[in-house]
Amino acid sequence: MVLEDLIEMLEAADPDTVVKHGFTNPHSYRGYYHDLAFEPASNVRVGDMLEDARGALGETFEGWKGGDFTMNGYTDCWLSVEGYSSGETLGPLLVTYMLEDVA
Repeated sequence: MVLEDLIEMLEAADPDTVVKHGFTNPHSYRGYYHDLAFEPASNVRVGDMLEDARGALGETFEGWKGGDFTMNGYTDCWLSVEGYSSGETLGPLLVTYMLEDVA
């Protein structure tokens, strides 16, 4: 899923909803520095996830071995702890599950 699609899905949800499994802390994904990753988080407001996603749009992050990478609407998104190249892509199905699993 690209960042603009993630933002669109989050915008369609109630920002005050708290989900059991969400994300926070946007950063350069260690697997592909030009991609964006968010860290998994528990009990997160949809509005906070949306704020993180919107805040990453146009933001420049430093790659793990150097270089600057600016995130745009077509940047691929991952769910991964900062500093790790493991994780999984954020896709429509995963985000739907996150949004439906309310705390």
